[in-house]
Amino acid sequence: MLKNDIPVIKLRWYAWTLAVVLLLAGAVTLGVFGGFNLGVDFESGLSQRIQIAPVGLEVTYSGNKDAVLAISGSALSLEFRGEEGVSATSFRSQAYPTAKDLAAALNAVPEVTATAVDGSLNTADLLSGYGFPATLGETPTKLNFQGAGTSTIEDVRSALASLGNVKVQTVGSSENQTFQVRLGIKDGANQDSMEEEVKNALASFFGQGNVVVLQSDYIGPKFSATLLSSSILAVVVAMALILLYVWIRFRFAYAVSSLIALVHDILMMLTIISILRLEFSSTTIAALLTIIGYSLNNTIVIFDRVRENVELNKSTALAKQIDLSVTQSVSRTIMSAVTTLVAILPLAVFASGDIQLFAINMMFGILFGTFSSNFLAPSMLYWISKAQKKQTAVVEAK
Repeated sequence: MLKNDIPVIKLRWYAWTLAVVLLLAGAVTLGVFGGFNLGVDFESGLSQRIQIAPVGLEVTYSGNKDAVLAISGSALSLEFRGEEGVSATSFRSQAYPTAKDLAAALNAVPEVTATAVDGSLNTADLLSGYGFPATLGETPTKLNFQGAGTSTIEDVRSALASLGNVKVQTVGSSENQTFQVRLGIKDGANQDSMEEEVKNALASFFGQGNVVVLQSDYIGPKFSATLLSSSILAVVVAMALILLYVWIRFRFAYAVSSLIALVHDILMMLTIISILRLEFSSTTIAALLTIIGYSLNNTIVIFDRVRENVELNKSTALAKQIDLSVTQSVSRTIMSAVTTLVAILPLAVFASGDIQLFAINMMFGILFGTFSSNFLAPSMLYWISKAQKKQTAVVEAK
C-alpha cells in the first residue's frame, strides 16, 4: 500500500492532454498515409503468402495408378492407389539427407522418374505449399527446398509492379524469404485469374517454379463490405450494453465515465495501428472487443471502491475519495496488467501472422486500458458528478 494517495484529480489535466496529443498524432498519421493498412478481410482482393525457394527435384509418373506425393515436415511420402489397394512409402530426411539422395530413392520406385535439379539441397528443407499433396503424372511435379537466398522485398515488389495495386510485406525473418502479397481486386477478375497473374509475374522474375504459395485467400467486394459493417455493429452493440450495465449497477455518471474511457481506449488502439502501420483486419476487431472487456473490468473495480468509500464517509470531498479509491486498487491493477503482458509478450515476439498481430494489439490495449481506468475514467466521474451537483443546487435554489 502506498503511503500517499495518487493525486488522480490533480493530474487529470495532464492525463487528458497526453491522451488528446496522442489522438491528434494518430489523426495526422491517418491523413498522411491515406487511411488504415486494411487487411484482405476489409479490402477486397487476393492475399497470398509466398516463399522464394529453389526447385530441387522434378518428379514424374508413367504408370496407370493414382500416385500422390505429400510432404509432412521433412519427410516425403509417396502413395499409390489402385485395384490392389493402397500402398505408401516414406522417405525421411535422416535416410536421404540431400536432394540427390532423395532422387535416387524415388528412381528406385517402378514407373517413377526423379531428376535432381540441385542435388546439394537438404531434404530437411522440403517445403509443402499450395497444391500439395500433388497427384503425379507425365507433367513434372516440382519440389521446392527452403534456401538461404538473397531475394528481398524490393525484388518481390519489382516482380509484381506491373499488376498495379500491390502491397508486399516481409513475414518473419528475412532469411526465410517469406512475403505477404496483397492485390486489389480488378474489374472482371476472379480468384483464379488473379492467382494466375501473380504466378506468372513471379515466375518471369524468379524463374519457373521457384516460388511456393503457402497460403492464398480471396475476398470479394460484397463480403468485405458486409464484414466491415458487421464489425462496426459488434463494437457499437458492445458499447451500448456496457453503458446499460454500468448505469444499472452504479449511476448514470459512472456509466458515462466508463463509456468515455472505453472510447478513448478504442481510439488510442486505432492511433497505434495507424502510426505503426499494423494491419487492420478481423483480428484487430477481436483485440478491440477483448480490450473493451479488460479495461471495463479495471474501471468497475475502481468505481466499486469509490462507491464504497463515498458511502462510508460522505463528508469527505469526492476528489479525495477518488484518489483514495485508485490508490487502494493500484496494486491489483498493476498485477493484472503485468501478468497479462508477461503471457502475451512471447506471442508478440515469437509468433507470426494473426496471432502475433492480436498479441501486439493486446499489449498496447492493456497499457491504454490501465491508463484510462486509473486516470481518465475517475477524472471524468469527478467532472460529471461535480456538474450534476451544481445542476441540483440550481434546481433547488429555484
